[in-house]
Amino acid sequence: MSLVNSSNLEFNRRLRLPQSNWLLAAFHSRHWGVWLSSCLLVLSAGCQSGPFAKSKASNGNSKGLFGMNKQAKQKQLTADDVLDPLGERNFNRVLPQDLTPSQIGTTLKTRFSKGNTPEAATAAFNEGQLLYEKAIATRDANPNGKEHIEIFKEAAEKFRIASASWKDSAMEQDALYYEGESFFFANHYVQSNRAFEKLLALYSGTRYLDKAESRRFAIAQYWLGLARDHKGDWVKIPIPKTDRPAMGLATESRRILNRIRIDDPTGKLADDATMALGNAFFEAELYQEAADTYEDLRKAYPGAPNLFQAHVFELKSRMKSYYGNSYDLEPLQKADELLKQIVRQFPNEAQKEEAYLGQEARAIRSMLAERDFSLGEYYEKRGENRAASIMYEQVAKNYGDTTLGESVGERVASLTDKPAAPPQRAQWLVDLMPKSEASKPLIAAGNKDSVFR
Repeated sequence: MSLVNSSNLEFNRRLRLPQSNWLLAAFHSRHWGVWLSSCLLVLSAGCQSGPFAKSKASNGNSKGLFGMNKQAKQKQLTADDVLDPLGERNFNRVLPQDLTPSQIGTTLKTRFSKGNTPEAATAAFNEGQLLYEKAIATRDANPNGKEHIEIFKEAAEKFRIASASWKDSAMEQDALYYEGESFFFANHYVQSNRAFEKLLALYSGTRYLDKAESRRFAIAQYWLGLARDHKGDWVKIPIPKTDRPAMGLATESRRILNRIRIDDPTGKLADDATMALGNAFFEAELYQEAADTYEDLRKAYPGAPNLFQAHVFELKSRMKSYYGNSYDLEPLQKADELLKQIVRQFPNEAQKEEAYLGQEARAIRSMLAERDFSLGEYYEKRGENRAASIMYEQVAKNYGDTTLGESVGERVASLTDKPAAPPQRAQWLVDLMPKSEASKPLIAAGNKDSVFR
């Protein structure tokens, strides 16, 4: 079932999403000079406590324009940072869309808000609600039209003002949710995701949790689709658009999916987000990260409907993250254990995939035999023929069904008449070195009873 309402036709029809370049529109505007001056004013004001200028705050906790703390590098890692290696949320960042001529006024109001003003917040929220209902009615009356998009955007601006005018209130929670919803239906997915992130950061137990996560999941899936479509593009110019980030489509999508399962680990979409994150890693050829994500899915969500697929894709990821005899054995060991678990836990599904699983089982055994065989070759090159024979015999005993296991007997036979160890070089120098003596036992050997008597 689709997570996006069927009435939201713009989301499902990618070709109809707005593709306008806001920079071009700004410079063609008659008031582009005023717009540029406003942008510089916001930047200069934000940089007073941002990363580009010295902070005047004595405590060092003030935020700049992009929501960055000047002392971010000095702060210790929190539990949230450890759980979220893809990057923590920064819901105070200013997006390129915030500096467009139609939104620069709202950006200035929200950035330089004078504190809690409940009357102004209530008025802005009520105006936003009226515009939101009007946009829904317009969309329902003409689903193929675009008139409702602008109305949704106007409603989102009102909700932005309402949330900024009354902090730490129930109205801020409602305004943030409706801001995200309005931007979502206006095809401003970057701003929509930011609003939902701020909602979840400030009100982790919000009643809008499931709805907000479903929107973010749909946005992440949409961006992954765009990244897949533009994967082969030779030249990628970061042009800001309302429906996508300027760059890092796939990375931002993976970050959202990772945040969904962290923000609401027992939610309806936690297992789906984990599976989608693993698939995104696999598609990006980040096989180690994909394998760890699939492993997290099958351990944290044993009742997930896509559990068998998670096992199979983890097996594929483990096999692809093994780089040969000179590298770590762990991926191969985990793949071998996982293969046995698949057969035990999913006998019916394993029977359908018997050809593939059998192929992977033979590949694993061949790779394990190659590791022991290569170690035997190493000893043989050093002249340590006894150690080489032991390794070759181990290959024949443990992996007799492989190609190496069948042919290794000839190597063992060729070492029979050779010395067990290489000759000692520079024996005269060895004789000059002091010889170690066995340390004497602390208790003399003898009758145990007499010792403790």
